[in-house]
Amino acid sequence: MKKIADGFIILKRYGELKNACWILYHNGEGAIVEMPPFKRREKPPYKKAKRFFQRFKIFPKYAFLSHTHWDHSNSLTLFRLEFPNTRFVAHTSFYKDPYMQFFIKNYKSTNGHNGLFDEVFDGFCWAGSLGGEPIFLVHAPKHSPSDLMVIFRGAMITGDWNIGDIRDCNSLVPVRQKLVSINNLEEIVSHLDYNIHMLFSGHGDCLFYSADFYRIMEETKIDHNGAQIQLPARFTTADELGEAYYYG
Repeated sequence: MKKIADGFIILKRYGELKNACWILYHNGEGAIVEMPPFKRREKPPYKKAKRFFQRFKIFPKYAFLSHTHWDHSNSLTLFRLEFPNTRFVAHTSFYKDPYMQFFIKNYKSTNGHNGLFDEVFDGFCWAGSLGGEPIFLVHAPKHSPSDLMVIFRGAMITGDWNIGDIRDCNSLVPVRQKLVSINNLEEIVSHLDYNIHMLFSGHGDCLFYSADFYRIMEETKIDHNGAQIQLPARFTTADELGEAYYYG
């Protein structure tokens, strides 16, 4: 387990695509972010998450996905079964994804739970709290139609967004809609009067500290045609972090 910032733990980067399973926490309450696939020889993320919550006496209040792609959501049903008292929150766009539709249709609870998600919100923004600290989800399609930004303790988990360029690794979202998403995100953050100074990818391999959020968002609106740009942020990878760990 690795501490990325105050209130942010990466349990491990799982599976072939090395997707992180995150724990966010504050004052005895926590949230799970990302439920990735795992290899047979890896200890399942839902078991590792349960051990973390038990060890540090943290109540798992919420569970979120940054979007519905399989490398972020493959173990969703296993987490749902392992955490029956956790509030699983999703956006209405999740229900339009064929992969998620398959999960929803075939999910059968062993404990009487009626569905995969306890709360499904529409619109741009959802708000909750962990131990009195605000946490927000913002629907901002760029990499996928279901993209949710997770905002907590001055940081934003950005899923699979290509930060610093309008291009992404696919063309699932039209450029015009991407620009609308970025503008909406800027407006919501401004309206909340919230200072975002860290950006973390869902995979946990791109970590921006001391970030100028609005300047980075302006760069993200531009097609840089593959050119390397110097973003207004300090960048590191998870492997380059110092000895800020929880062991377990």
